[in-house]
Amino acid sequence: MQNNYNWIKHFILVGFLSAICLVPAMAQDQKSTIDSKASYSDNELKSFIIANVGIYQLQQQMTAQMQNMESEQQKEALIQTANQQVEQVFHKVGLTADEYNAMGQAIQSDTQLQERVNSIASDLSQQEQ
Repeated sequence: MQNNYNWIKHFILVGFLSAICLVPAMAQDQKSTIDSKASYSDNELKSFIIANVGIYQLQQQMTAQMQNMESEQQKEALIQTANQQVEQVFHKVGLTADEYNAMGQAIQSDTQLQERVNSIASDLSQQEQ
């Protein structure tokens, strides 16, 4: 788990929203309204960060596995499994896909929120060392 937190800060700075590629299939009915002034607690942001790391890891695993698959049926089965695993990640941290997506969009559009996320990620990284 220590390795996870060591790269959280780097991951967020590089562009944490790339990990959301698995989520849209799960959140088809998400409302498009975003409150850019949304206020999230540090615990909510910590949950977002942890979920983001878990989703990123799943994405990396899925990409590696998919390269070795030839049939579309195998790929579809892998995607279904990955979506179930993403749901488990959300459940573990107490977020829904809609909440996660809304937080990600709010963070992306709010520099103050980005700074808070970076600070929390840095604190998590230091706690694990």
